[in-house]
Amino acid sequence: MATNASSPPHRWAPALVLLLLGFVWGSSFILMKIGLFARDGSALLPPVQLAALRMAIAGATLFPIAWRHARSIEPKRWRWIAGVGVVGSFIPAMLFATAQVQLPSAMAGMLNALSPLWTLIIGAVVFGAVVRGRQLLGILVGLLGTAWLIYAQAGSTGSEISAQTLKPALLLVIATVCYGISVNITREKLAGIPARVIAACSLGLVAFPALGIVLYQSTPSLLMAHPDGLRALIAVAALAAIGTAGALVLFNQLIAWTNAVVAASVTYIIPIFAALWGWWDGEQLTFQQLLAGACILMGVWITKQRGSAQK
Repeated sequence: MATNASSPPHRWAPALVLLLLGFVWGSSFILMKIGLFARDGSALLPPVQLAALRMAIAGATLFPIAWRHARSIEPKRWRWIAGVGVVGSFIPAMLFATAQVQLPSAMAGMLNALSPLWTLIIGAVVFGAVVRGRQLLGILVGLLGTAWLIYAQAGSTGSEISAQTLKPALLLVIATVCYGISVNITREKLAGIPARVIAACSLGLVAFPALGIVLYQSTPSLLMAHPDGLRALIAVAALAAIGTAGALVLFNQLIAWTNAVVAASVTYIIPIFAALWGWWDGEQLTFQQLLAGACILMGVWITKQRGSAQK
């Protein structure tokens, strides 16, 4: 079995892949919204069904690769691949779909930018990476921006911070913790396995329980009966095949070319595309929300300066 190339084919390849991933994942929020809501704004797919359908289609997309390479993976590595599938894909998909019911796409993209900070924290705590003073400052700035953004979101709806405004934001924060765990597992425990194989096998494992949820919840019947069902299915299929399966292959390859923190910095770009799609869909952003999002990105930028954590 071929192994991952440790260096990119061209010096611009990592930057181009980062830009492409930023666009694809930045577009995922509006695709989720299309699956969750009908044209008239009424509920369409419940979040759990949307996430399960997304995982099932993503796993099916890469199934031929998983089938071909599964037997070449060492048995002791399957637990880590399962971890990447559950923690890096299945759980975040559920959390993002649930949060997207209440949060605008732009805010979801901004909170998603916490991923590199959690990648750094988990790398230090679990895998022994060295965290320097500048990076600690960046983590604090990023977390400050998160609290500010949640406060700004509550203010934009004319309400105080409560469980209703706090819960969806915290769900996204938990999702970024999951991403941080997954990125570190991929880098530290699955080195040498091709990016497409990690993506295919990890998604393949979670596709089976996801399909069970889809069938048990009668998701196909719901889509066929709803006037906007085909529109929702196309959106979720694009989200799964391109935004999950295809993008995960590229993301794992980017980790192999660079390192976990650099790869996770794709979240610099995601909020830009998420905000543009949100604006196109009529979502409103306040100046305070933009400043809070910039604070999160500033925290990520600080952690990326010279002195990045090395194992």
